[in-house]
Formats: sequence, structure tokens, C-alpha cells
Amino acid sequence: MADESQESQESCVICGEALDGVHQTSCQMCGGKFHQPWSQDSDVPQCGRIGSHEEALAIVFLCDDCFYGRRP
Repeated sequence: MADESQESQESCVICGEALDGVHQTSCQMCGGKFHQPWSQDSDVPQCGRIGSHEEALAIVFLCDDCFYGRRP
């Protein structure tokens, strides 16, 4: 019998690798989940960027595709 947690595990919209449930976040523009390491000693790839939204005075998380304008 296949492990259900592996089958239901989500993957990163940028690199396609499995997300671990901790070092991840969602893109504010497309809603896709991507790798975001929350500690410097993490070996998780950084597949997005943290930016600021000047009008809302907020921190936003963007996947690399949205940050670099690669999504249509």
C-alpha cells in the first residue's frame, strides 16, 4: 500500500520538488506554493522572494516566476 502522505504532498511551483510543510509559503500574486527557507542553515532552495508592498505597508511573498515577470 502506498504511503498516503507522499501521494498528497504538494510540490513547489518553481522547482517541482516536494514541499516539507515548514519551509514554504504561498505567492501573493499567483497563489502557488514555493520553497522559502526560514533559517540560514536550511538546505531548502529559495524559490521565491520577499518584497514590500508600499501602499499596504506590508511584506509580500512572490514566487520567482511572478517576481521576475515570467508568468503571463
